[in-house]
Amino acid sequence: MLDRHEAQDGRNDLGHDHRDAVGDRPVADRPVADREVPLPGTADASAEAVTAVQQWLDGDLSEVDARRSDTKQVEFWNRMASETDRRRRMTTPAHVSAQIMSALPQLNISTATATSLATATALTAEPAPATGVASWMMIAVGAAFFAIGIVVGKMFV
Repeated sequence: MLDRHEAQDGRNDLGHDHRDAVGDRPVADRPVADREVPLPGTADASAEAVTAVQQWLDGDLSEVDARRSDTKQVEFWNRMASETDRRRRMTTPAHVSAQIMSALPQLNISTATATSLATATALTAEPAPATGVASWMMIAVGAAFFAIGIVVGKMFV
């Protein structure tokens, strides 16, 4: 966190002056516990090894080449893929599904029937005459605007 996003003491300093978000001390003066430190075993990982593993994950490099650069990362991603595939194949047992469905509240059938009956009646009812008049009026207005557009277009050509 190198940017200050909160106003303190009535000022809002959004500059990139390498100060931490907690105090006004430079990042280099913070205690080691507050700094980002590499995880054990990753400090010796070179940029080439990281690039090789990323290319292998993208499918651009063979697994053998990726293992030459970083065996631990390749083994981790292989375990991750196998665990993901295993979990993807998992299904809920039938007795658990039955318990879930029995725990759900029962639907009020009379309300559902009344709602579906009202919807069906509304869909099959004859349209009111005002609806037909409004449709023809909208078509007429659209045609008028189209004609005005043609006239304006001819004036500028």
